[in-house]
Amino acid sequence: MRRFEFQEAGSAKFWEVWTQGHELLVRFGRLGTAGQTKSKAFADAAAAAQERVLLIREKSAKGYAEVTVPAGTGPGVPVAAAAVPA
Repeated sequence: MRRFEFQEAGSAKFWEVWTQGHELLVRFGRLGTAGQTKSKAFADAAAAAQERVLLIREKSAKGYAEVTVPAGTGPGVPVAAAAVPA
């Protein structure tokens, strides 16, 4: 799983992306919340991985910065507000 965060005046959001086989999953929301998860199925794992790369480029271009995922968290596990830098 890769995690990206965007913090700017009045905005504090996260976006995570990972693949499971031929499925691409994203989780997003406000920092300190569980957010919401969406998934999309592809014909094969390579197509899901390719879409993941494209989405990461898109989010990076919008100002999201990749952050290290704290130990003990992962897909579907919310990052506690205390673990998120202010």
